[in-house]
Amino acid sequence: MRTSGSFGLLLVTVATGCAASSSYDRDWVAREVSARAGHAVGDPTNGPSLPPGMKDLRALSEDNAIRVALWNSAAFEVELAQLGYARGDLEDAGALPNPTLSFLFPMGPRQLEFSVLYPLAALVHRPYRVAAAKMEVERTAHALVQTGLDLMRDTRVAYADLVLAGERAALRATMAETWLRIAAVARARIKAGDVPAIEAAAAEADAVVAADLAKRAGADASVAAARLRFMIGLADTTLGENLTTASKPVNLRPAGPEDSLLRAALAARPDLRGAEIAIEGAGKRLGWENARIFQFMARLDGKPIGPSGGAPVILLPGFQTDIPIFNWNGGARERARADVVRASFRYMLLRQTVATEIRIARATLTQAIDSLAPFREKVVPLLEKLVASAIRSYEEGNEPYVFVLEATRRLQDAKLRVLELEADVRRARATLDRNVGRRTDAL
Repeated sequence: MRTSGSFGLLLVTVATGCAASSSYDRDWVAREVSARAGHAVGDPTNGPSLPPGMKDLRALSEDNAIRVALWNSAAFEVELAQLGYARGDLEDAGALPNPTLSFLFPMGPRQLEFSVLYPLAALVHRPYRVAAAKMEVERTAHALVQTGLDLMRDTRVAYADLVLAGERAALRATMAETWLRIAAVARARIKAGDVPAIEAAAAEADAVVAADLAKRAGADASVAAARLRFMIGLADTTLGENLTTASKPVNLRPAGPEDSLLRAALAARPDLRGAEIAIEGAGKRLGWENARIFQFMARLDGKPIGPSGGAPVILLPGFQTDIPIFNWNGGARERARADVVRASFRYMLLRQTVATEIRIARATLTQAIDSLAPFREKVVPLLEKLVASAIRSYEEGNEPYVFVLEATRRLQDAKLRVLELEADVRRARATLDRNVGRRTDAL
């Protein structure tokens, strides 16, 4: 009894000495994502819905689009399920092994015997297994926070695409009306005998083309709205049917200094922290593989010493072990060392990737802002004056139709370029924020 009591005390000590639990659960991920986004992560298993305080999606702002996406995104929940697998592995790593009972029936002259085996080596290995599994849970949790940042970036890009598509459709519709007006002027001049019929035919053709482009732009806006509905998790519900975007000026604040952005990324990027944890976890697995060189089991045999298997029975404690002569677990240890090296270089590669992503996103944002300013402030106003003057001169018979055609097309191209540059600014800023791991407006 003293032997079994000491053995039980050993099990309890090992079981409580290395708790197989982790604070990195779904709630932790949700808190981290919410802290970065400023909005709560919802539970899509309850069905698509709008966050508290939102009544509809009319005049939806970019910030509210992120809010709805975090509240409803099934894609994010798919990724969050990975945490359950990692936590399940942690629970398995912390589970104590069951003892093995061997029982021999009495037959002929052989008396009844039994043996109880317990893998003591598993108790020695358990702290290494639990530590490695904890590291994996933590790494997975940080990777899921990065997934939340990706969701915010993708939502902002989809929102920018919808804004662009809507404004392009409105511009195309306005230009179609302008071409109709020019065609009407051409018809009036033909009746007056001022121009040949070929000019009216060309103006009519341009008006038809403009009307078709306006129709196509409207269809493109519907497609962009459908993509945004999917991104925010409202693709199969009527909640997103009346989705429209709010009219808000594009943020033209310049990107912060590159060194400030890089420092912020090193502190804020959750995938970088996950890569650091992966190195530590690989080290824990290496320690586990080193400990697995020795495999030994506690043994308790029951031997009857009475005649014909009768009482009393003597309990004989002992152990059995593998003798590591030929196999020192070399293959698993080498793979574990390779995992440490790979994890280290993955971290180095990720740091280089982060730096490159930030430089590219910053350069893209800077270029878009620099290109947008002259188009909005100089090119478009000058072309608007040119078109107004060309149409007036054409109405008065002072200029040919080709002059009006060229001026109007140049204005249309310039206005479309402004819309595309504004969308480029929105996309680049969303990408830069994601690459830094936080909002960069204050950097």
